[in-house]
Formats: sequence, C-alpha cells, structure tokens
Amino acid sequence: MKRLILVFLLFGMSRALPQDSTYSFNGFKQENGSPTRKLVASGIMASIIGTSVVWSVDAWWQGRSHPFNFHNEGWFNDYSLGVDKVGHAYASYFYFHTFHNVMLWGGFDPSTALWWGAGITELLALFLEVGDGFSTFGFSYEDLLSNTLGVTYGLLQVKVPFLQNFSLKWSYIPAGQRDALNFTQHYDAHTYWLSCNIHGLLPDEWKDYWPRFVQLAAGYSVDANQTRREGVIGLDFNLEIFPAPNPDILLLQKTINMFHVPAPAIKLTERKEPRYYLFHLN
Repeated sequence: MKRLILVFLLFGMSRALPQDSTYSFNGFKQENGSPTRKLVASGIMASIIGTSVVWSVDAWWQGRSHPFNFHNEGWFNDYSLGVDKVGHAYASYFYFHTFHNVMLWGGFDPSTALWWGAGITELLALFLEVGDGFSTFGFSYEDLLSNTLGVTYGLLQVKVPFLQNFSLKWSYIPAGQRDALNFTQHYDAHTYWLSCNIHGLLPDEWKDYWPRFVQLAAGYSVDANQTRREGVIGLDFNLEIFPAPNPDILLLQKTINMFHVPAPAIKLTERKEPRYYLFHLN
C-alpha cells in the first residue's frame, strides 16, 4: 500500500456544529444537514485528498520524473509477495469508508454519501496511479485493479449488511530504527487482516456464548527479507459495540475500528515453525 494518511483531522472542526437528527443510517443520525456541517465535511474530504497528493509527490515522485510508462509488477509471486497489492485494496477500502462516513456525519443523504464516496476514492486511486506512470515506478494495472476491488468490497458492505461481519483491517508497527511515516517501504511491518464478527454470525440462541467485543482475524504479511509469506491467525476487537454519545465520537470510533490492535495470535511463516504471540505486532 502506497498511500494511507492520518485522518484524525476529521474531528478538529466538529465540536461546535449543530447536531441534526431525524433517522439513522450506518449509525449516523440523518436529516437535511446544516450547510455548515456539509461545508466542513467537504473541507475534510478535500484536506484528505490534498494531503494524499502532496505526500505522494514528496515520498514517491520527487526526483523520479519519467515519460509515461507501464510496470507489470505481478501479483503474489513478485514484488513484496503481494503485500503491496493487498495494501492497495485496503487503502481504497479505508478511503471509501472514511469518505462515506464523513459525508454521513456532515448530513449528506445516504445515496449521495455512498456513490460520491466510491467515485472520489476510485478517481483518487486512478490519479495517483497515473502519477506513478509519469515516474520511474510506472503505471501498474494490478495496483489499480486492487484499489477497485477494495472500493467494491466497501460498497458491497454497505449494500449487503451481512458482509459487515467480515471487515478489512491493517496493523503497522515498524521494527528497529525506521521512519515510521515512510511506511510504504517497510512491507515486512505490514499485516493486513480479514476480521470476522463471530457473534454476528451465530444463531440467536448461541449469541450469549460469544462476546460481541471479541472477533477472530486472519492476516497476511511477509518476513523481514520479504522472501517468505506469513499467515497470522488471532483475535481482534470490535470497537463499534460501544455506544457513541455523539456523531463526532461515532466517526472516530468507526475510523479507529479499521485498524487492528495488538492481540494474541499465531504466526505461520513458510518453512518455519509456528510462533505464538501474546500481543502480535508485526
């Protein structure tokens, strides 16, 4: 994954805004939101997009200008053993849900939030990939397709509530002396997770036997040399079960819940013995 930004700036301008409500969608109270809230939501999205572009110029394109070119990176047998491709899917999944939730927070109607969130995410992915095309990295159709898959799954989660039982998450904790913000160079410190809400899948008569807070997750990563694939099986925690007192906390809650926090896990590395973690980091 090449682009993921800090989105906690979503909440700085929200505290003094009026709270409108008539009905709920995705947890957010809805009516025709105030012009101020919609303006702030639009500004937040513009800030995210602008930050993503500026960061890409600084981290990837600066000093690497090149006539437009294509680069066939392959999928899971070549560059980063596929971690980059899974990362692209997660990045667009993350952007889509962030844009969608910010627009709902701002009072846009659900249909507008859904399709604008998806469209802006896909256009941003295309723009950034074209930018790669004019650099030494080259345009990768595999990257763009991975981004599209991430947006598509996010859309399906909104349209098919059953799929909300299976969420994508990311954990990243760099080891040693590394620049944590330049995270896209440290694929061995990335783990991408599919988190399963067991409680939501159980029959009603069995739900009392499984805590709503606890989920199971399967992760994918590579070893320190990026030569061996790693699978991780462990616990995950659903932060959205806790009541949010206002839309601002709900937006923060939904954003944080797209990250996987350290939890007990078993790591399976190719041609190595399983390793057991009380708190899996990377």
